[in-house]
This record gives sequence, C-alpha cells and structure tokens, in this order.
Amino acid sequence: MLPFSFLLLAASLIPKTRSAECTVAHSATEDDSPSILKAFTDCQVDSVITFSKANYSASTPVSLTGLKNVTVHLNGNLLLPQNVSAVQHSINTTLNQPSTYATPWFYIQGEDVSIIGSDDPEWGAFHGFGEQWWNVGNRILRPQLATFNVTNGLLRKLKVIKPIAWGWNLPGKNLRVEDHFVDAAPHNGTRDTTVSFPFNTDGLNLSGQNITVDGYYGHNGDDCISVINGAKDIVAQNGFCGFSSHGLSIGSLGKGGAVQTVQNVLFKNWTMDGAVYGARFKSWTGGQGFADNVTWEDITLVGVSTGIFITQNYYDQDKGARPTNTNNTSTKVSNFKFKNFKGSLATNWTDGTCISNPCWNFVQSIDNTKAIIFDLFPGTALNVSVENIDVQPHDLSSNSTTVICDSSALAPGEQATLGFLCKTGPLVATEIKASSGAGKLAQSGIEAMLGLILALVLGSLL
Repeated sequence: MLPFSFLLLAASLIPKTRSAECTVAHSATEDDSPSILKAFTDCQVDSVITFSKANYSASTPVSLTGLKNVTVHLNGNLLLPQNVSAVQHSINTTLNQPSTYATPWFYIQGEDVSIIGSDDPEWGAFHGFGEQWWNVGNRILRPQLATFNVTNGLLRKLKVIKPIAWGWNLPGKNLRVEDHFVDAAPHNGTRDTTVSFPFNTDGLNLSGQNITVDGYYGHNGDDCISVINGAKDIVAQNGFCGFSSHGLSIGSLGKGGAVQTVQNVLFKNWTMDGAVYGARFKSWTGGQGFADNVTWEDITLVGVSTGIFITQNYYDQDKGARPTNTNNTSTKVSNFKFKNFKGSLATNWTDGTCISNPCWNFVQSIDNTKAIIFDLFPGTALNVSVENIDVQPHDLSSNSTTVICDSSALAPGEQATLGFLCKTGPLVATEIKASSGAGKLAQSGIEAMLGLILALVLGSLL
C-alpha cells in the first residue's frame, strides 16, 4: 500500500482555480522589496503572481506568508544587495524566521505554492553576489538565501547564482524540486586552496517530509543535498555536483547531545565531480536519536576525495581535542545501503575548507586512496551494507583502493552483512549474507520504490 503522504501529494496536484493576477512592479532605481510584499499581499490567495523579465532589487529581507493556492512565475531575477555591511545589518535586524543554519533573506510560507523559473539561462535566478564575501573570508552574519516552508509546493527551474552561503531550506511537506541550478564556484579559486573558497554554500537543506528532488546541477563548496533533523520520506535523484561539494549528506545530527532523526531517504543517479565526499553521514560525538533506511545508489565519482563516509564521532577539531562522551551515546544508524559506486578518487583527501590543524575532516590513516571510511560508535550501526563498489585512486589500479574501518566497533553479526572486510587496509569485497533485519530492509526497499515510481508519475503531470 502506498504511503499516505504520497496520496496527499497526489491530491494536492488536482488543478485549482486562481482568480487573481498580480505583476510585481519594478523600479530601476529603488528597492523592489516593498513592491514584492505588495504583490504577495494583494494576491495572497488563489492567485498568479508574475515577475517581469527584469532585475529586481531585493534590498531588504522579505517574509511572504499566508499564501494559499498561489503560482509564482519568476521571469526575471532577484538581486540581493552588493553592500556587505548592508546585508549584515539587515539580516541582524530582520524578523524572518531563522532556519537550522542561518536566517533566510526570503521566507516563504503557505499551502499549495509553486514557484516557476525560466527556460532562459539568464532569467529565473537569485543573485547573492557572494564572491565579495568569499574573497575576504567573511563568514559573519551571512544569510541563508531562502526558506520554503510550504505544504504542497513546487520549485521548478530556479537558479542560484553566487550565493553568500546556504541556498534553499525546505522544512515543509509534500514538496517537489525540479531542475535546480546552483553556481557557487569562485572565478579566482580552486577546490584545493582557501583563496575565495565558497564556505557553507549548501545547495538544498531538507528537513521536511515527503520531498522529491528530481534534477539538480551545481558547483559549490559544501553539501549538494543535506538531509537534516526531522526529514522523512526523501527522494533526491538525477543530479550533478561539481567544484568541491561535500556530498550527498545526512546530517549533521546530534550536536550538543541533541536527539535528532532522519528516516527513509533515497539518493539515486548522481555524478560527484571533485567532491570531498560522494556519500556522507555525519553525527556529533555524544549525539542521540537515529538515522534509518537510507540508500545511496548508482553514484559516479570523478576525482572525489572519499567515496563513502560515515562518522558517528564528529567534533570541531579546530577547537581542541574530541570532547568526552560522558553519556556514552551516539546517533544510531540502521538500514544504510551503498550500492553501485564507480569512478575515481582525487589526489587530495580534503579541500580549501581545511583551515585548521588538524583539518576538520582528518581521521587517522586518511590518504587519497580511501573509497570507504567508517568511523563508527561501538555497537550502534546495524544493517549497513556496501555492494558493487568499483572505485580506484587517481592514476592507480583498483588494487590500490583502501578503506578505514575498525571491526571492534561493529555490532555483533555486522561483518557478515557489511559487504567488505572491516579492516583498515585494502578494499576487500565480501559476500553479503542475510540477517535478521533482511525482512525490514526488503519492505523498506519496496516502499521506497513505490514512492519513487509515484513521484516520477506525478512529476510528469506537472
């Protein structure tokens, strides 16, 4: 039987009447934020709102709330201020609701809301002018670009150009993102240097429920997709991550001992080019809660530092030694599957975010031959499997591929279902044997596949 959440999404796609139309007024010399607010107030319900083919100056943060049955056509562009001090002052004083990482410049809330970009590569974009921040390493009072806190929503063909930091935050329900584009690569820097590095330029932060991302192309300096606390029933498929992405990520979770959860996530058909990680799970030392039923499948690696990475013991290495895990707890991991990874590793195991000693992503024995790193908390990772991994270091044979894994941290019986020998050294594939959790895994896989099929069908109707 299909999950109820998917039936809700299907119901939300039934055509609804939109009786009002508003065109957002544009000024060539003044802040367009008041005009944006006016249009979204006048056409708050059962409406179509259109941005003309123009560069709108969103010089102050805006909160667009109470929307119901609204379609927005972004035929133009939205531009943040180019004055760094002005952005910092505005984001420090705005009443926009903060997200997990920062306060958004655009806060959008409502029900049955669609924002449609443009087929023209020059339009349908949000310009953050982030390079002036990256060039001087300014990471103070940075905004997130936008929060889309909507039930039954669509983001289609939107472009994010040089964001200051984090892109879109999605805490809503029954959401679909299509053909999303992110350009957060510097003109005067590389992935391996700190010069003009685009710190924290996450593409999408997903904390909501029943979200499908279908079609993503981006260059950035942090997670392409970050699935964070509260997320449930997520499908992210058909994407490309370039420059120096930090991967298709779950987390971080459990900071400060927090109880946090993620459930039912599928990453499928991605190319990771120059990334630090292909697939990543990160939870903090002493965290609580769980991440359950997560699959990374059909992933191509092109010059990636580490193909597959799990840590349940993360901490800020630039702030001193690992803190004592006084409660002896960890964010539990269960029913993780890594399947069909192919490609090559990079010559550098880190990137330009490495500004501390030791580096934030340093683990003992790390080098540029690691296809898999499992940094587990003893006995708390269950039904984790790795299957069909064909990854080799740069200019070396597949026989040179290695792993980091401590067998003493495995739960009883986990080696039999893991798919590789948990021992720091060469990657040695092993047979995956059935376990007591096999039935649950099979059922989870069926539900994920049914959900994926329905999401694809619904997408074709939009």
